Amino acid sequence: MADWEIITPKVNESAEFLEIASDFGNPMELFREALHNAYDWEATEFWIKISVEPICGQDKLVIELSDNGLGMSKDTIIHHFWNLGNSKSRSNQKAIGEKGHGTKIYLRSDRVLIRTSDGSGSYESECEGAFSCLNDGKVHSPRVRESGEQYPNGTFIRIEGYNNNQRANLKQSIVKDYLYWHTVLGSVENQFPGRSLRDFTVYLQALDQEEPEKLLSGHPFAKENRDINRLFEIHGEEAVDHYVKKYIYPSQTLETMPEIKFDVVIYFEGDAAKRAYNPMIRMRKSQSSGAYKVSDRYGLWLCKDFVPIQRINEWITSFGTGSNSFGLLHGFINCQKLKLTANRGTIANTNAQVISELQSAVQRIVEDIHLDLYKNDVDTLRKWKDEARTAAFEAAAFNKRKELITQKRYFRIGERTFLVPRNEAELYGIFISLYTLHPDHFDFEPLDYDTSAGIDLLARNKSQNKIADCEFWYVELKYQFGATEFNHSFRNIRRIVCWELSPKVKDGSILRTSVEEKTRILHIKPNPAGGMSTYYLDSDDAPIKIQVVCLKEYVTKKLGLSILDPRS
Repeated sequence: MADWEIITPKVNESAEFLEIASDFGNPMELFREALHNAYDWEATEFWIKISVEPICGQDKLVIELSDNGLGMSKDTIIHHFWNLGNSKSRSNQKAIGEKGHGTKIYLRSDRVLIRTSDGSGSYESECEGAFSCLNDGKVHSPRVRESGEQYPNGTFIRIEGYNNNQRANLKQSIVKDYLYWHTVLGSVENQFPGRSLRDFTVYLQALDQEEPEKLLSGHPFAKENRDINRLFEIHGEEAVDHYVKKYIYPSQTLETMPEIKFDVVIYFEGDAAKRAYNPMIRMRKSQSSGAYKVSDRYGLWLCKDFVPIQRINEWITSFGTGSNSFGLLHGFINCQKLKLTANRGTIANTNAQVISELQSAVQRIVEDIHLDLYKNDVDTLRKWKDEARTAAFEAAAFNKRKELITQKRYFRIGERTFLVPRNEAELYGIFISLYTLHPDHFDFEPLDYDTSAGIDLLARNKSQNKIADCEFWYVELKYQFGATEFNHSFRNIRRIVCWELSPKVKDGSILRTSVEEKTRILHIKPNPAGGMSTYYLDSDDAPIKIQVVCLKEYVTKKLGLSILDPRS
C-alpha cells in the first residue's frame, strides 16, 4: 500500500481579497469599519472629512479618516492592516473587530495612503490601484516605510476614488444617520443601569458641510413623556403621538443556556416624538434624499457590542393592532454570543438554538410591554384620539353631505321629496320607497337586500303563497346601466333596476360579464304613446329574458313627474 501524501490547501489570494472587499454591500460600511478600528485602538476622537479633489485631471472622491488612538507599528501595518484574517483585536474580548476583514473595504479605491505612529516610530504606507489589480486576478502590492517626520500618536488614512467615485449619499445628514444607527457611535449601552459610554467623539464633515460637526456618543431616543393627562392638556387628541415610555430588561438569560445573557431596551415612541429628534423620517410626499419611513427603520434590532446589526420585526408580528404597529417600538436586544457574518451584516453564523431561544424570550418581553400599554396609558390615549377623530369626521361628513344635498336634483310625490340617486345604495332607497308607494306598478316583490354576495336583491313573482313555497331570483341594482361590465353571472338574474341608461349603450348593444363568456344583447322597444320604453336582455340560448327597469323613466313617464333643479 502506498504512503499517505500530505496535501497543503492553498488559497487563491486575489479572488479571496476581491470577494471580501466586494462583500461589503453598503459603501457606508467604510465609515463603520474605520470608526470601529479607531475605537478598538483606544481613540477618543475620530475625524471624517469627505471631499472631491481634482486628481490626474479627474474629479475624485477623497475620504480622510483620522484618530488619536494607539497608532500602528510597522509590523501591525504589514501583518494586520493589509493581510486578510489577521485581526490584532481577536484576543481582545472588549474589541468590536475580530475577523480581520474590515480594512479590506479600503481596497475598493484607486489609492490608499496611511500615516501612523504608535509612539515608538512613525510610518507611512500606500497602495495604488488595488481594486483594479484584484479584478485583473492579481494581488495588490501595498508598500510601507518609516517616515522621515514624527507623527502624533494615532492614524491618518486617505482614500482616493472610493467606490468608483459614487457620492450621491455622502451628505451630512445621511452619513450622520448611518453612524448613529450602525456604528459604536450609536451605542445603546448607556441605557442600562450602571453602564456608561466611553469618552468617544466623532467630527464629521461630509460633502455638503462647511465645518466639522461634533457628534457625541449614544444612540438618540425620545425623552420619556408618559403623563397622559398632561399630554392631553397640551396636545389634545394628538397626545398619543407624543407619548414615550422606556422599558429595560438588563442581564436576562436564555432558558436552557443560562450562561448566555442578553440585555433589552425598548422605547414606545409616538410618531411626533420620533420626528422631534429624527429629521430623517420622511414627511408625506417628501422625496428628500436618504429619508425613510418609520416602518423602514424602526422596530426591534439585534445588537452585538451594543451596536445594531439586524432588524427582527418578523419576531413581533403580533404586537399592536395594525400592520406597521412595530414602528411604534424603538428597541435593541444585545447579546455577545451572536456570531456575525464577515461583513457584520447579519447574525447568520449564530447557533440556531441561541436564535430560537432569544426569539422566544423577546416575544415574551414584547407581550408584557403590549399588556402594560393596554392596561395603563396608551389604550386610553388612543381611545381619546379615536373619539376626537370620529367627532371631527362626523362634522366634516355632515357639512359635505349638506353641500351635496343643495346640489342634487329632486322630484316630489305629494308632500315627500326624493333626491336623485348618485350610487347604488341611494338607488336602493329610491326603489324601495317607490315600491312601497306603488307596489302595483311592479310585477315582482323584493324580499331581501344583501350586497355581500355581489347581487343586491332577492325577489319573487307576485304571489299569495307562503315564502317557503316560492321560486326566488335575483334583482341587480345598477345606478347607470351599461356604464361598467357586469362582475357576476347573468344566470339567476331576472330583473335589473337602474336609474338611467348609460350613453354607451343603445338598442343592439352587447353586454358582457367578467365571470363567464356568455353575452346578452340589449333590446329597446320605445312606447309609441310616449310612455316608458321596454328594455330587456336576451340571447339565442337564454331561457329567460332579463327585464331592465329604468326608474328615471318611471318617475317622469309613468308617474308624470318633473326632475327639478335644486335651486327651484
